[in-house]
Amino acid sequence: MLARESGGTNWPETTEEERGGLPRTEQRAMKQKKISAGMGAATGPTGFWHERVLPILFSWFEKRPGGIRFKLAVVTLALIALVTTSFSVVVIRILDEALWQSLLQRGGSLIIGTTTPAGYSILSGDRLALDNLAAKITVAQEDVVYLAILDSERTVLAHNRLEAAGAQFERQSGRKLAELPDFVVQEVSREGRSVFEFEAPIKFADQQVGTVLVGIDTAPYLAAKSSARTRMFWISLLILGVGLAGALLLATRFTSPIKRLAAGVSRIRTGDYDVRVAVSSRDELAVLTTSFNAMAQTIRAQKEELEGSAHELEEAYISTVRILAASLDARDNYTFGHSERVASLSLGVGRRLGLKDDELKDLEIACFLHDIGKIRIPDLVLNKPGSLDKEEARLVRQHPEHGAEIVGLADSLRKYVPVVLYHHEWYDGNGYPSGLKGDEIPLYAQIVAIADSYDAMTTCRPYRPGRSQEEAVTEIRAFRGRQFAPQLADLFIESLQDEPEGELSFIGGAI
Repeated sequence: MLARESGGTNWPETTEEERGGLPRTEQRAMKQKKISAGMGAATGPTGFWHERVLPILFSWFEKRPGGIRFKLAVVTLALIALVTTSFSVVVIRILDEALWQSLLQRGGSLIIGTTTPAGYSILSGDRLALDNLAAKITVAQEDVVYLAILDSERTVLAHNRLEAAGAQFERQSGRKLAELPDFVVQEVSREGRSVFEFEAPIKFADQQVGTVLVGIDTAPYLAAKSSARTRMFWISLLILGVGLAGALLLATRFTSPIKRLAAGVSRIRTGDYDVRVAVSSRDELAVLTTSFNAMAQTIRAQKEELEGSAHELEEAYISTVRILAASLDARDNYTFGHSERVASLSLGVGRRLGLKDDELKDLEIACFLHDIGKIRIPDLVLNKPGSLDKEEARLVRQHPEHGAEIVGLADSLRKYVPVVLYHHEWYDGNGYPSGLKGDEIPLYAQIVAIADSYDAMTTCRPYRPGRSQEEAVTEIRAFRGRQFAPQLADLFIESLQDEPEGELSFIGGAI
């Protein structure tokens, strides 16, 4: 079987050293260590600033000529410049870090999702499946420059450019950006283009049998960073300009408005971007406050844009799951689209149970993964036109355990293990592999069991024609309370009568 050394990628626990490639983040960590080292000391950075530097500055400022209005105006302008600059630096660092993590997670999901099907295709010698896998992923992801699947000698087995197959894939020296347990990322130049190259080994029984490389164009990432910094630069200039024009007029009413603005900045620093400071006048103070509100709205918009990127990452993850399911179904011409149909049928039951949107999405993804364990069953057994002998039947009955083992390799997929493992359990306890019964069987597994059986009965096989809907419904009623949960069986039959097949998909159409 294929095995990953880490057992999956745990993104939140990724360390700065593993991520790499972010000098500013490393500098921030170094500064934090220095500050921590000085905590508790009377002459540490904070104590030194408050006890020595600030008193000297205030004493010098008080002795300068000029009225209090001028001094307050200067202080106002200085504070505005300080707050704006500090806020801009903090936001830019947050945006840079978020963009990098989004790219790292997206590239990691792509390459980790490719290694398992690529490994089984290498072991089975299915070059067509490898070419199909490389082509589909690069077509679905516009910024993926190339996807190459190599053997242990780094000879190209599959490439999104077919003419590259059979050639040696040369190593390129570049700047290493991240080294995680599952893959390595470095910035290299290939064919005159700068790319983030994700590289992951394909392992079988702790032996490397090949390598997967994915090259993602650096241009969109750099453009996003540049756009964010440009926006922050112009916003900062706007704030400084408004502050310079209104500093003298704002001096007499300095304290209260600045406190409100400072409170708004504090809320943004803590992650609350839905900030709007009340405008209490019609002068330059109103302009300054309005500009701050505009800045907060821009930051909120950028946050929503980042959330949109995260949504796109999730969609890429879902697409990968659907591609895996379609690739598995395609091994058997008679069951092509089986997972898609099971998902549609299961969602009809899920809606009648009142499941929420995120629960329906989990149910559908579980349907796409429920038969993933069949990837370990030889094609001769899957496509056998006659009845299976005892050994062949034993192999087929092992696919839930194989599937649970495969799905369990990725942390993000482990929540689907119960469905994959128990979707052949019977309500009366006569199913497999564990003989669970009644409510011991997870709800989603019970739903998938009914949809799976219905699709199996109504689909034509080499050894028998498919049954009609009426015949399949009669069979489900006959096994109500034995193989299927009574309530779920009734809801399933209702869904067939109320909603046509093929119109129940929750996360998208067929691949």
